[in-house]
Amino acid sequence: MTPTLSSIAEQLQQAGQSHLLGFVDQLDESELQSLLQQIAYLDLELVNQLFAKHGDANNPTSLNIDTTSHHDIMPPVALRLDEANTPSGVTRSQALAEGERLLRAGKVAALIVAGGQGSRLGFDKPKGMFPIGPVSQRTLFEMLANKIDALQRNYETTIPLLIMTSPSVHDETVSYFAEHDYFGLNDSIDFFCQGTLPVVDSRSGQILLQSPHTISVSPNGHGGLIEALVADKLLDKYQQADIEHFFFGQIDNPLSPTCCPELTGFHSLTDSAVTLQAVAKQDAQDQTGNIVQMDGRIQMIEYTEMPTQLAAQTSPDGKLNFWAANIAVHIFQTSFLQQLAQDPTALPFHTAHKTVSHIDHLGNQIHPAEPNAIKFERFIFDALSVSPKTTVIEADRNLVFAAVKNQASASFNTVNTCQQAISTLHRNWLIAAGVQVDMNITVEIDPCWARNAQQVGERPDLPQTIKTDIFLTSASSTAR
Repeated sequence: MTPTLSSIAEQLQQAGQSHLLGFVDQLDESELQSLLQQIAYLDLELVNQLFAKHGDANNPTSLNIDTTSHHDIMPPVALRLDEANTPSGVTRSQALAEGERLLRAGKVAALIVAGGQGSRLGFDKPKGMFPIGPVSQRTLFEMLANKIDALQRNYETTIPLLIMTSPSVHDETVSYFAEHDYFGLNDSIDFFCQGTLPVVDSRSGQILLQSPHTISVSPNGHGGLIEALVADKLLDKYQQADIEHFFFGQIDNPLSPTCCPELTGFHSLTDSAVTLQAVAKQDAQDQTGNIVQMDGRIQMIEYTEMPTQLAAQTSPDGKLNFWAANIAVHIFQTSFLQQLAQDPTALPFHTAHKTVSHIDHLGNQIHPAEPNAIKFERFIFDALSVSPKTTVIEADRNLVFAAVKNQASASFNTVNTCQQAISTLHRNWLIAAGVQVDMNITVEIDPCWARNAQQVGERPDLPQTIKTDIFLTSASSTAR
């Protein structure tokens, strides 16, 4: 049903948001209809409720966890790198065998969050289209697709790939994959778009206008994936296809262990609703979420919310007590995602205090120098608060984490540090297999050529010496 100006005006008046129609006399018919459609899409009651609950301009972030009782916060029970099996008694060899069985049986899908722009990298396209291969210049999307392809070939299976975009990158992302023939995965990819929420003034709670006919909105966070999966009927689709587990990862980490057999096996054999892969924090000030245990339950505390004295606590050997850093690598039971989908309140809203340009009541462009607005978002890790069982597995940072998030001037998570991490890992695989490779040689390995050090050692065409930068691929070995 097409919204009418009178019906929308009545809704806005009841919600105290009538200013959104302040410029209707200046709009042509198409602009007016666009504005009315945007307003009709809004849940005005929810927006007002969120502002009433979280709209304190002096408290820009909502705490999901009470961190005031420090004695209730403990390091998580976890399988550490130097341990052989989980507290449940599952060994690494058992986990690997189970994960491989599940992959061969087609019980695992990959769900990748890819809604961001590459603006922080000086790249005006979806971040997934950023060229990151240290030799090949493969994009983040291509590297992800190559991983899925290699797993499918290795286990003679199909692994559905679900990519969650945002409105600002959706069309360009889908077009990019179409232009590249979906990297051979066209029968197993689904794209779905996360929702948005309006941005409100931090003092008044009024929804901001980007232009006279455009409401200022923001993606609703990676926790919005549940709502988006339901909207596109993807949860039901894959449950009916007997998918039992979803790997969750983010597109900006090319070392993310997509559908890792061992991690998936631990998840299955421990009968966990959620399994988290963690890495050891490098220092107390690491800008990563803290995986902790509270009241016997695994929880996540953002680094901005972690009490300083807790973050800095050390054991007698000088290591951090709160060691477990979240790298956004999870496995979810499909049945648990369905449980979350049945409860719209399962994931709480958080707020972010941001600097947002907008127009004022006279139509003047306003470019604030300080934070002036509130964005609302949900985080998928808040599902931990209702998870019946959560397992934490530590991994070696050098094997699974090389995020690309920051400008070149930063000291971590840059394009340079990411490419170095990829090359170092792949060079070490070759050296372990007996190949002579100088440390100044840049190396990159296509997962269809080899997915790990063991497969490198099994290659019949393994070179004895590498003297120039090289991309080892199943098609050919390409030197630069």
